[in-house]
Amino acid sequence: MVVNRSNRPCLLCGRVFRGRAFLCRDCAERYRGQPVPVEIRQRFYAEIDRVYPDWSNTYGQYNPPVGLLAFLEELPRETRILEVGAGGGFTLQRLREIGFRQLAGLDLTESTLAAMRGRAPDARFVAADAEALPFRDGSFDLLLSSDVIEHLPNLDAHLAESARLLTDGGYYLFKTPNRLAAQAYYRVRGMYDAYFWHPSMSSPGEIRARLARHGFSVRFAAAPRLTEAQLRKIPGKPIQRLARGVPLGRLPLSLRPHLEVIAQKRVDRKNRLD
Repeated sequence: MVVNRSNRPCLLCGRVFRGRAFLCRDCAERYRGQPVPVEIRQRFYAEIDRVYPDWSNTYGQYNPPVGLLAFLEELPRETRILEVGAGGGFTLQRLREIGFRQLAGLDLTESTLAAMRGRAPDARFVAADAEALPFRDGSFDLLLSSDVIEHLPNLDAHLAESARLLTDGGYYLFKTPNRLAAQAYYRVRGMYDAYFWHPSMSSPGEIRARLARHGFSVRFAAAPRLTEAQLRKIPGKPIQRLARGVPLGRLPLSLRPHLEVIAQKRVDRKNRLD
């Protein structure tokens, strides 16, 4: 996220304005209160890659899911894994390095797919919307996403699709901003278009309740420190240096800037008996 105030183009209409938002006021108001169409979201994120390459997850790894990667290290290497919103393929590359081979990556824009192919050439790649995943039931043992679900207008549709794709007992691991912290930050920083690019932020309690409705049990992994992307949002180098040492894993869930979630699909006992 590019948080420094500057003169910048609106990523939908191209009009230059001054601020920290991605959209001008007119474009921000145009979609308020309604789901943003997938083709508009696709165009928006392609423009992020083009206009802000130094901040884009396609071209740099600034926000790794450290707690989730520690959990993944303990899993069997034959685990079938789909990364949703795989960005530039940095996490797929890491999974390949530690021995996973049954990997697939999905994202919405051509720029991300091109970057993924360069970093994880043996994986399968698909361009698709995360709310309509183009795979058969039970295709994967584990789904992974990092800073993706908050971008989806219909999070329930995505979670229903995720449950469908997973085998019984399979995992959905995801990292997402904590709504309790993020909304306050966006308000203070004047990011009036946050609803557009983060329409589905959740608190820890909301995550538990929503996942339970889709047949998942939930626990939270602890990241040890703030990521580079989070540190870049803090004004002033001295404060950044202090923040770098904050032990996130010791904070209550409600105070963590992001949440790393380990959700496990419950076994369908009826189907298991059949």
